[in-house]
Amino acid sequence: MKSRILEKGSELYFRYGLKSVTMDAIATDLGISKKTIYQHFPDKESMVFEVVKNFIEQDLAKWEELDRLYPNVIEKMFKSFEMTKELLTQMNPRLLYEIQKYFPTAFQLFVEHGENCIHKNLIADFKKGAQFGYFRNDIDFELLARLRMAEVNLAFNPDFFPNNKLPLFETQMVLMDVFMRGILTEKGLTLYTSYQNNLK
Repeated sequence: MKSRILEKGSELYFRYGLKSVTMDAIATDLGISKKTIYQHFPDKESMVFEVVKNFIEQDLAKWEELDRLYPNVIEKMFKSFEMTKELLTQMNPRLLYEIQKYFPTAFQLFVEHGENCIHKNLIADFKKGAQFGYFRNDIDFELLARLRMAEVNLAFNPDFFPNNKLPLFETQMVLMDVFMRGILTEKGLTLYTSYQNNLK
């Protein structure tokens, strides 16, 4: 039952955001009593924490799968976006902002995940791409990783994009495209463009 509650909570939180989804709403959607939910999650904060923890575990598995299946870093990047397209298409763009504002303990998991997984993986990919001649090697890879992570996070900030009309997935694609074209070599741009054209 706990896994069912967690799955439903994740689905509703990601679709509608945290503020608008109550424990009552989760219980109603599952056809159970709110008391049953509280037997597994004493409060909303504990449920949000578990939702975030579960999401990060799945993201870690995704990074491992990408590393295993796609040795080419540019192909890996596009496959990563393909894997997250459904999530980003359905995800409420305010979700990350709401977690940061109202559930700081859960948000700290995202911060640690960013440092321990995403940041290190980005640096490794930039170094590998430079070795194969796809990326410029005259830019600090640490700085590039920080910049890329900041770009991704900014798309979730409603204050930074108050009038943004693009869906979240398209916003992330535009930001990635601008970023990539600033670090690609001529060789890398040729390969990048070929993958990009296959998406259209």
